[in-house]
Amino acid sequence: MDMKKRIVIIRSNPVEPDSRVEKEANSLVKGGYDVQLLVWDRTRNGIYNDTKVLADTEVKRTCLGAKATYGEGIKNLRPFLLFQYRIFKWLLFHRKNFDYVHACDFDTAFTSAIACKLLNIPYIFDIFDYIGTNPRNFVERIVNFFEHWIINNAAGTIICTEQRKNQICGSHPKKLEIIHNSPDKIKLGSIKIKSTNDKVRIVYVGILQDYRMILELAEIVKKHPQLELHIGGFGKLEEQIRHLAEVSSNIFFYGKLSYPDTLALENQADIMTALYDPSIGNHYYAAPNKFYEALFLGKPLIMVRNTGMSQIVEEQNIGVLVDYNEKSLSKGIFELISEKEQWTKISIKMKYIYKTAYSWKEMERRLWAFYSKLGS
Repeated sequence: MDMKKRIVIIRSNPVEPDSRVEKEANSLVKGGYDVQLLVWDRTRNGIYNDTKVLADTEVKRTCLGAKATYGEGIKNLRPFLLFQYRIFKWLLFHRKNFDYVHACDFDTAFTSAIACKLLNIPYIFDIFDYIGTNPRNFVERIVNFFEHWIINNAAGTIICTEQRKNQICGSHPKKLEIIHNSPDKIKLGSIKIKSTNDKVRIVYVGILQDYRMILELAEIVKKHPQLELHIGGFGKLEEQIRHLAEVSSNIFFYGKLSYPDTLALENQADIMTALYDPSIGNHYYAAPNKFYEALFLGKPLIMVRNTGMSQIVEEQNIGVLVDYNEKSLSKGIFELISEKEQWTKISIKMKYIYKTAYSWKEMERRLWAFYSKLGS
């Protein structure tokens, strides 16, 4: 009997939660692979092992602790370099314990690629966010060069939308697969929304950082008592959001949520948002979790023009597009509210689009096929 192929998935967060990593790991275990997570825990120092519970199974997790703060850039250089050193050291010391390295994004793939080249072990480059889009200076050109080098030397590369083929133009992947970040049909969590009135509920759960119009959205809701903002997540803006929730009767903060609870809270929304700064090149090619979650749940969506998947919202008429400023966002919210009688029809349409074009069942099949071809 053949032994299970062993995969270590490396991610620069603790996967607590990380919906894409969790779904991929769960699907790979279902496909007959032995999976382990190697992650960065920014809340503490030291290295420790535990178990990560997934939708259908559980996997081993090794946490490389190096205290840092999300969204602080150069201030995190020392812990970031420590994380890189520990990735390299772990791969070398455990080289007999895995057959593939599945590295997520440049911040784990660069070090993983070097280690795998030395060890003659195949690695997969899973691109969630591509850094080297339209490099404008020397540093960005260097990063772009190395991202191409990682792709060209990887056993296979995974991207999350068709459009990203243009983003990695100039590289030469040996095998390329498109796996959209669609929600899986998992059981929703038990969390209950913190209000019982008939106000319009806007829900956002995700990383709380700049360039997502989070504070602008909160300011709009503060000014309009007929609206509510239900927000969860963690990151740089967490304390500001917590304070806004304390002083505003129509803003509710839930902190960090599991993925089932994230979907459960979103399922109680009237409107969802995916608001990214289009001046950041990577956002043009983004595949926002909120886009897929809104489709899955059938919730009208507000997005910024010329950001990833916004053209689908416009073409399918399943929400509104806005410019990247508070005035336009406010106008978009009330434009969508004015179409409230259409929300049921929009919901049915969104769920149909998810089922026919983006279901995780299809993405899972692609992931299994991708790995099965790596040895060919």
